[in-house]
Amino acid sequence: MITLLTDFGTRDPYVAAMKGVIASLTAAPIFDLTHEIAPFDVLEAAWFLRNAAARWPEGTIFVCVVDPGVGTERKLIAVEQDGRTYLAPDNGLLSLVVAEGASAVSIENEKHFLPDGSSTFHGRDRLAPAAAALANGTPMGDLGPPLPSIVRLPLAPPRYLDDHAEGTIVAVDRFGNLITDIERSRLPFDGFTLRARDLAIDRLELNYGDAEPGAFMITGSSGCIEISIANGSAADRLQLRRLEPVEIWKNR
Repeated sequence: MITLLTDFGTRDPYVAAMKGVIASLTAAPIFDLTHEIAPFDVLEAAWFLRNAAARWPEGTIFVCVVDPGVGTERKLIAVEQDGRTYLAPDNGLLSLVVAEGASAVSIENEKHFLPDGSSTFHGRDRLAPAAAALANGTPMGDLGPPLPSIVRLPLAPPRYLDDHAEGTIVAVDRFGNLITDIERSRLPFDGFTLRARDLAIDRLELNYGDAEPGAFMITGSSGCIEISIANGSAADRLQLRRLEPVEIWKNR
């Protein structure tokens, strides 16, 4: 199956055109992951993919198009990992889902492109037909030469130490929850306080419905620590934003 993740929205013909190209070249089913990534927001797309991809079965082909550099010298890439294949611009979009050393190629073989393609719509003219070719059994290596590495987002990975962890707010969901990249399962201690700017939160709740008023921590569905306010927006109330650093300290 082929899945699509873009920042195109659905009012314009872009998604429909990509689906048309794929459907004309393969019988593989097509599914939408989302088309509501904020325009040009590669980090948002990377975080979305990190939390969605593993839930899809092996054999899934992910076509991910958030591409502010379309038409420039940036590469288009295909990467295979854990039985799934990802096609995207090489701009960091795959940073959070693809490990170092995963098998990657640069998509350059023009026989898998649409003829007379546009310089502004590589999602339709190059990635869509390349995905269809893979779905029809074309080996990934036929798309182009191997790549030793791919572009990574300039985002420091979280650090886990004996008495504290250091991370980043990487997403704000539509409810205003502030999602960090610190995984609860990797904290080597129980009982802790989160610090962000001049804020300190030492309350960890199991759910939203039973939470007392005020800001608290919760382990979100991604497995990462989130900052939340029951029935309210923590982002608005606390005036914290994405990419702000956070620390979680073991209580003494």
